Amino acid sequence: MAQGFGELRLDGVTRRFGTALALDFLDLTIHRGEFIALLGPSGCGKSTALNCIAGLLALSSGSIFLDERRIDVLRPEERGFGMVFQNYALFPHMSVRKNIGFGLMMRRVPREDTRRRIDAALALVQLTAHGEKLPGQLSGGQQQRVAIARSLCMKPEIMLFDEPTSALDPEMIKEVLDVMVELAEEGMTMVCVTHEMGFARTVADMMVFMDRGEIVERGPPKDFFANPRNERTKLFLSQILAH
Repeated sequence: MAQGFGELRLDGVTRRFGTALALDFLDLTIHRGEFIALLGPSGCGKSTALNCIAGLLALSSGSIFLDERRIDVLRPEERGFGMVFQNYALFPHMSVRKNIGFGLMMRRVPREDTRRRIDAALALVQLTAHGEKLPGQLSGGQQQRVAIARSLCMKPEIMLFDEPTSALDPEMIKEVLDVMVELAEEGMTMVCVTHEMGFARTVADMMVFMDRGEIVERGPPKDFFANPRNERTKLFLSQILAH
């Protein structure tokens, strides 16, 4: 996938909700083509970080840059990122094809280009035969793949995933993760909040562990799992890998 940027950089990103500090001076650099797995206990700030990158939450202080261009001042649709949530957020009365192409229609992309993009996205998520169905006729895993296809149609620079498999039954998780593996192999830059440790260990280039709004530890999967340095990281891994 053609991507034109070099790096996404968070500089001192801070987010408060009233007096509560959700993100505490985050510094993080994501390079083109990297898969970053954001890990941490519930309430640690990882989803807040993702929403700040996407532009769904304003920063209390700090900056976000795409190369040398400051983007935290831009609206979400101006940043060129795709985001996939826990819930699929599909229009129940629209066909799969119309759901996938909705953003293109709103941007008045020419009809033939729209058709080509929808076809390519359907093929990538292996749903070509389901284009005319309604979301309610699909499994949860298929619906999440439609949500991924919808984001891909917009030709995003970066894909952001917020626990994309958390609402799925166990047998449906693999089909969504398989799509994400394929995207990683094609070089799509991705940031993923996940509890799927086996998946992250296999696919991610960098593990980033957060707690209490801070980045506590980061490193490649091999080092992160085999030799965590911080006590909070060790405790988290001992608890989550025991299940």
